[in-house]
Amino acid sequence: MLSFVALSLLASPSVQSAGFGAQSVWPMFHGNPQHTGLSPFSGPAVPVLKWTFQTGAPIYASPVVGRGRVYVVNADGNLYALNLQGQLLWTFQTGRHVNLALHASSPAIGSDGTIYVAGCIQCNNYNRTAPPQGILYALNPAGQLKWNLTIPNSGEGIDTLTSPTIGSDGTIYVSDVGFRVIAVNPDGTLKWQLFTHGEVVGSPAVAPDGTVYATIDDPGPPVGACRVLNKCLAALNPDGSVKWTLQAGGGFSSPAVGSDGTVYVEGVAVASNGTLEWMERPFRSPSIGADGTIYGTTEEGSFTPGLFAVNPDGTQRWQFPIQRPTSPGTDICCFYGIVTSSSVAIGSNGILYLGVGIEAFCNCPPEPSGYANATLYAVASNGSLAWKFAIHPTVPCASFNCPVDQVSDPAIGSDGTIYVGSGDGSLYAIG
Repeated sequence: MLSFVALSLLASPSVQSAGFGAQSVWPMFHGNPQHTGLSPFSGPAVPVLKWTFQTGAPIYASPVVGRGRVYVVNADGNLYALNLQGQLLWTFQTGRHVNLALHASSPAIGSDGTIYVAGCIQCNNYNRTAPPQGILYALNPAGQLKWNLTIPNSGEGIDTLTSPTIGSDGTIYVSDVGFRVIAVNPDGTLKWQLFTHGEVVGSPAVAPDGTVYATIDDPGPPVGACRVLNKCLAALNPDGSVKWTLQAGGGFSSPAVGSDGTVYVEGVAVASNGTLEWMERPFRSPSIGADGTIYGTTEEGSFTPGLFAVNPDGTQRWQFPIQRPTSPGTDICCFYGIVTSSSVAIGSNGILYLGVGIEAFCNCPPEPSGYANATLYAVASNGSLAWKFAIHPTVPCASFNCPVDQVSDPAIGSDGTIYVGSGDGSLYAIG
């Protein structure tokens, strides 16, 4: 059964007028409420490592940048606040997440400087008498707690929360992997919640008119037109009621909203009225350029790994290929190779930034052998390589899950610095 609390319709001022301008450079997941990944600033012309900061646990979630600070959460659930020189200002423990890489959660910076960050209570030791619960924290810029809101377990799934998205009126939207979309007032009170009965792993996107978009994996019982055991894109009114749903997209990626209201998610384009425009394009959580071009990377393990540029009409403009790993041994029958790619951050000059990790492993006698590496790529808007920077040179690995091949989504600072997290636990500043 759908559940929500009514509220007045939102106004729809621009992102700039809502306070997400110069003070908040990259204030949330994918840079803005529409999740376009488009920055008003350009990255570096020539990459140079400015500094690194070691957190002690892998960084899967994108950092955010604003008001002279960089905020990042590591896999231990610690939120770190750094100045732009990479010096630690304070830390805050949010609670450890489950299935960390999949459920990694970026913080978000409000227009008044409040930092919102999601966590999970009792996620380490799941049991039915004390199931995991999601929790949303609001901190002031000094790292002091303003409020927290616990999201009780719904009885479905695991209630860790995704990256918060902040709407133009200050409402904070989060997805509950325990099968809900949740809206929270800036004072920490619950505004509404919609039970989806399917996983909502991706962070919600908010259009300028206040429509909230979320993807649902295997919804059921039906939410609108979404049927059991399928993928669903849901459009919600500002009061939490269902505007429309469509059997499309996927619950493990986040939507992005174009300037004309078109919604893009996992290879699908949907008009703002819920009409399917096109589908079967090769990208996951997409980014949208200033000219409307959609950029995205393919799924992990794809036979055609790469960065794709797709025109607004759905035709492919170009593909920037990423070379698959080669076998480290002589027996190709035992070889496993995998390519992981971050989402794309777009500079104001049209340069595209993405992290790519490569892992290869051969489990053959007499000893297993393998390698891994990670690289930050800068790709021009015509699909040519601008530059690449080795975050991790190739290193030997004796098994799968070598941490150096994990790279978070990049974030772009106002001075052109690219901030990117790594599976080795470090935050890298490349300027």
